[in-house]
Amino acid sequence: MDRHRVGSRALSLEEVEDALDLRSVIAASLATTPVDDHALRRGVWTYVCAERDLGTRPGSVIITLTEMVESSTIAPRSVRDVVMRRVILWCVEAYFGHLGGEGVGLCATADTGEVPLAPPMIVSNR
Repeated sequence: MDRHRVGSRALSLEEVEDALDLRSVIAASLATTPVDDHALRRGVWTYVCAERDLGTRPGSVIITLTEMVESSTIAPRSVRDVVMRRVILWCVEAYFGHLGGEGVGLCATADTGEVPLAPPMIVSNR
């Protein structure tokens, strides 16, 4: 597994197995006809949050997800492109935070295992 991580710590066997399991969930969602968007989104968010917590760079996560969508059997190409755009958007949302989707703050915190609430929106009349 070729990961580009920010830190230099080697991955444990459990971490490698978890990543493989999470990728298999995404692959299974991509294999359904039609694609199960709900399951796919949850799989992407879970995978991305786990990779982010391990220190994997966002570009590496995007490349992995892109390869998964490209290797899927989704046809025609236009449908695969739509799925690709959704997966990349969900990836960026999960890694960096809210960009306009409903999945804000879905990554559980490592300390409590609880899903934090989205931060309040700052509103100004200026």
